[in-house]
Amino acid sequence: MARHLGHFSITQMPMELARISNRLEDYYISLVGELFEAARGTDTSSADWAQLGNAFLQFSKELPSVQLVQLGIAQDEAALFAAAAFYFGDFPASACLAMRQSAIPDSPQSLRAACYDFLARPLQLRSAAAHALQEHLRTGNLVALASDVEAAVQVEKDALLEGPDAWVAAALLSKLLTRFHASNVRAVLPQGANPFWTPLVNSFLDRKPSTWEFFPSQIQAIQGGLLENNQSYALQMPTGAGKTTLCETLLYWHLNLNPQHVAIMVVPYRSLASELRSSLVRRLNAMGLPSRCAYGGTVPSRDEMHGLDQIRALVATPESLSGVLSADPSFAQRVSLVICDEGHLLDSSGRGIGLELLLARMKARVINPIRFVFMSAIVPNIEEINAWLGGNEQTVIRSTYRPAIAEFAVLRSQGAGASKSVRLDMHPHEPDQRQYGIYGFLDRSHFQYINPATGRNKTYTFNSVKTLAIAAARKVLTMGTTAVFAANKRGSQGAIGLAEELIAQLSFPLSLPNPIAFANLEKLESRINYLETEFGSSWIGARSVRNGAVLHHGDIPQETREVLEELLRERHIHLVVCTSTLAEGVNLPIRSLVLYSVQRRQGKGKPVDMLARDIKNLVGRAGRAGANTKGLVICANADQWGLVEPVATAGPGETLRGALRTLIRNLENHLSIHNIVLTNEFLEANAVIHPLVDGVDSTLLELIGEELGDNDFVRLATDLASHTFAAHQQPPGSAGTLRSVFELRAVRLLSLRAQGKLAWIKETGTKVRLLASVEQLLLPALADWSAPMDPSSDDLRTTILEWAWQDQELQSDVKSAFRLDENQHPVTVKPKFFEIVRLWMAGASFYGIAESTQLKVDDLLAVHSRATSYSLESIVEQGITLLSRILLERGIVIHEGVTAFTEHLKFGVPSREGKLFATAGVRHRRAYVMLGDVHKRDGTVVNPSNAKATALRAMNAFPEQWHAVLGDLVYNNTLVDLGNL
Repeated sequence: MARHLGHFSITQMPMELARISNRLEDYYISLVGELFEAARGTDTSSADWAQLGNAFLQFSKELPSVQLVQLGIAQDEAALFAAAAFYFGDFPASACLAMRQSAIPDSPQSLRAACYDFLARPLQLRSAAAHALQEHLRTGNLVALASDVEAAVQVEKDALLEGPDAWVAAALLSKLLTRFHASNVRAVLPQGANPFWTPLVNSFLDRKPSTWEFFPSQIQAIQGGLLENNQSYALQMPTGAGKTTLCETLLYWHLNLNPQHVAIMVVPYRSLASELRSSLVRRLNAMGLPSRCAYGGTVPSRDEMHGLDQIRALVATPESLSGVLSADPSFAQRVSLVICDEGHLLDSSGRGIGLELLLARMKARVINPIRFVFMSAIVPNIEEINAWLGGNEQTVIRSTYRPAIAEFAVLRSQGAGASKSVRLDMHPHEPDQRQYGIYGFLDRSHFQYINPATGRNKTYTFNSVKTLAIAAARKVLTMGTTAVFAANKRGSQGAIGLAEELIAQLSFPLSLPNPIAFANLEKLESRINYLETEFGSSWIGARSVRNGAVLHHGDIPQETREVLEELLRERHIHLVVCTSTLAEGVNLPIRSLVLYSVQRRQGKGKPVDMLARDIKNLVGRAGRAGANTKGLVICANADQWGLVEPVATAGPGETLRGALRTLIRNLENHLSIHNIVLTNEFLEANAVIHPLVDGVDSTLLELIGEELGDNDFVRLATDLASHTFAAHQQPPGSAGTLRSVFELRAVRLLSLRAQGKLAWIKETGTKVRLLASVEQLLLPALADWSAPMDPSSDDLRTTILEWAWQDQELQSDVKSAFRLDENQHPVTVKPKFFEIVRLWMAGASFYGIAESTQLKVDDLLAVHSRATSYSLESIVEQGITLLSRILLERGIVIHEGVTAFTEHLKFGVPSREGKLFATAGVRHRRAYVMLGDVHKRDGTVVNPSNAKATALRAMNAFPEQWHAVLGDLVYNNTLVDLGNL
């Protein structure tokens, strides 16, 4: 409580705290006594250890050093005690963070230096004792490590004869090493001393900070047989509990024991796959396990398919994985392990159906069955999912461990008018003795300012929840990076509205902390330039960064999101306003999370409550291992505390049933009400069912072969329906509609086989339901597809867009993106949508496109993210790939300009040269568009093999000019992409 009052600048303390503040030396002595008393026992809980560690942090980092000297308290000693408490409580990341608050001990030979190195894990170990421990881990010499632990115990006994100063460090080191003896990575791994583990252990030790031990959640999983048992497993582990490191350990074990096999890690979002590409995938490659990511689209790119026979591990989104498995059956047969991360996405209406059918597709393999590891932080019925995937009661691992504990609080207004104030109720879900209120957390004084024009005192209105949410976020900024969450993106009650509120508050000289004061102004300058160039100076995202905050939501392009996330990850900015993109697996150092609203508004309808499991996933981002020692979650709307409280009390949340089951039930009801007979024509004509149709088709395509008879294939297809989670939940024989869908799609595939067209689908990995559209509409749209064509030509673009526009899904997404009313047909915005695509492919910036089409930038971003970069790209990619195969069947080779159209659309680039720079790895669109334009004008020959070198020569020839036109951020990042930095 005292720490919070200090952070929030509350000067009036309760009487009991006032007594403590007047006797800080006695309080400190009592904490020290509690530390050593608890260290001798075994019944202190992790929460109590964390509370003790945070109490010591008051002395190590928050009280003025002058005051500590007057009290006779050594700041470095307090940091050591804080770190030790965290380590004893199984919070090694917090221990490292706490220990780094102190100065490095002068003498490398001292026991204090050994404690420092052991807990802080600096890059260069100065202590011989800590260095020896690290070497024992590297070499697997657990016998020597045990001897060092025994020696430390003896040193503790001997130190009793020297005096208290010597004994304190000796006792702590002895107890730290005793705990470490059981939790170090070699001790936990099966046959951990074996050289088999050395590459992985070295990888752990060489990280920043170095990893020497496993978290309790990881130990529980490994000791539960995750590595040695070949059964399928299901893991329920809170966010931040070390799932990625555990997956890396499992992948290393499995792939080295099975040299010919492939392991897959399925992740739901491109952003998460992108993050894992630079962490997990890079580390696996460094250990000699060829790995890559695939998250580009439903049809795998050349890069994703090239050298696939050498790949051992693949991190992929469900859509990309489905395309890879269909395009390369031999690769699919090598898969023996599938890790499904963020498995609760089975319930997602957007991704859940495809994910479930993909898992069912792989689960149905009888010969060399695949092992599954299902992971989620928030699925209460995880045993049921584990049983579906082939696990048993012994292969479910449930862990409640979090490496940084989260506290909960609620804002409550009291009084009215001039006497109105807002208190912060801490721990409202806990027993009375743990609850307390911070009165005056916000009051009139925080919103008063002097009007410079009149010299009069004015008060910024603070009646709305939105105003209080932003004010609360500003108030807690002193504690560390803060996020304000809104369930919606746009509108006054969405994330954009919150960002507008922040900027409105900052236009007045309120006494609340200003986020720009916590920002790295030097780093911000280049980012602001980048954002204003891409989106215009009036865009809310650029204005937010200019004011020291990041706006982060799903409509922001991935390139820009990575720029913004870097600002947060590197702590150049300490405030973020966000939507649920924060919970999509991206690892950001959030200390405090303010929940503005946990209800989603859908048009003019009634707000919809967020599920408890989604709230749980979100709040798990508050307090990250190695970044914070604890997290704080503030519910800004007291009326919504009832939705947050089940998460705070660790309630089970809602049972996961899967989006497929929901869709099948809705389909059954629709057929029954309208007396409709289920047919393939009905399935292919209704966009809402397409995820089911496409998923079933992909599953069956892997099974069908020329040698398999029609009746056998239909029987096999209907049996395959029983492998879905939807069927697993039903009584035997009750999954009739689902079986009918599988049977109908099997008949559809058999008809294609009879026509000799099945190979077209199997070889291209495209959707079966697009075949008729490509054959009947796209193929005759041009007289000669082999004639030379510029992929940026108006004729080609118009032809392809007119064909794609006839797709129901695209029209539905366009209607949603433009936020049209129910009675408005998407054709009313068709010309504007086509113009957006034209400008995008011409290389125009988002600001330029918005200006030309008279759209607000945020409205344009919604169209781009929902309609252009997903729906349209997918349809065009599938259509052109299938068209190429059909033409090849007729002896016609489609012109490369047509096939290149897909990548020109994907990257938003007009020139062939620019496309080559983009595919070579230049991350910023502005850079590859401009490089492409220059080389096209100069006539420089650019090939895939020399693209990077060619671009680098151009930039090095005129560095000042390129720096001027690209800006500092894009220029430097492009040099990095080209391998020059």
